[in-house]
Amino acid sequence: MKYKKIPKNYIKICIDRLTRFKPVYERYERVFYDILNKFLLSDSRISINKEKRDIETICNMVSEIFNASIPFEYDSFLSDILFNEEKNTFNLDEHEIKFLNTKLNITGAVKYLSDEQRLPLNLERLKFLLKRKNADTDSLRRENSFLYPVSKVILTEGATEEILLSKFAMKLGYDFNKEGIFVLGAGGKNQVARKYYKMVNEIKLPIFILLDYDADETKELILTKLRPQDRIHLIKAGEFEDILPLELIVNSINNNFSNNLHCSKEDFDLNCKMTKNLHNLFKNKGFGEYKKADFAKMVKFYLEKIGGMQDTNTLISDEIREIIDEIKKI
Repeated sequence: MKYKKIPKNYIKICIDRLTRFKPVYERYERVFYDILNKFLLSDSRISINKEKRDIETICNMVSEIFNASIPFEYDSFLSDILFNEEKNTFNLDEHEIKFLNTKLNITGAVKYLSDEQRLPLNLERLKFLLKRKNADTDSLRRENSFLYPVSKVILTEGATEEILLSKFAMKLGYDFNKEGIFVLGAGGKNQVARKYYKMVNEIKLPIFILLDYDADETKELILTKLRPQDRIHLIKAGEFEDILPLELIVNSINNNFSNNLHCSKEDFDLNCKMTKNLHNLFKNKGFGEYKKADFAKMVKFYLEKIGGMQDTNTLISDEIREIIDEIKKI
């Protein structure tokens, strides 16, 4: 088999993708076929097509190319840790186990990347594990806010919750990264049940599902498959924007725009849903088009800017506190 060695920058990309929080098959299939397509020389390409469904052959080919690209001897230390974490996190089928048993020199790869100044959080964690070989991985996560290994998942409808939940939790002294809480946006109300059905077949971890008040149909669909360790919360006031304190909304918008473009509490009709208020406000004040994700980033930036200077009573509503408390308990 003829191949090119994988350059250092692409080794980093491979390890990053292999250690993210996604189903094993999705991660490994993508990375392995990318390696073969990019670094296997043309006169060996026919073997990919012939053995396309032979995972063991693909794994052996990738192992040879990957390990030949690492200037350190093979060491299974990190691979063994990751394999145990994957078993505790995911329901693994025989193909996924074959992928995970591939003898990739991940320990050597992380040593190879040790001089890199900025690495994704999942790779920084692997570097740290090499320094503290006898340490408990959950303890290291809590000490360093590594997020991994993930301990529970929050499934939300969209970007607003995905962006802001961890910030509100932090204000209440609950660090999602320290606790291993992964927040996942489903991409809309209609996608939540489909996403949950897929997740319960893939992961062993508890799942907290956060839904808007009008998502009764979605809730009923989920209840048919709800596991004992999982929980659903319907936002009582409507959407997530409806449980943001008005003072926080006003301050976040004014912090984002210039002094000539400001708003006040009087610009809001408290009898209307907050998203309608925000659409009208952005249009009438010349703020541009209101977009949920962009607005959530404004709020996030403001929360980060003020740090611990402001009383949480003006930043966090009762229902947000309730949601965070429920997440703690699952």
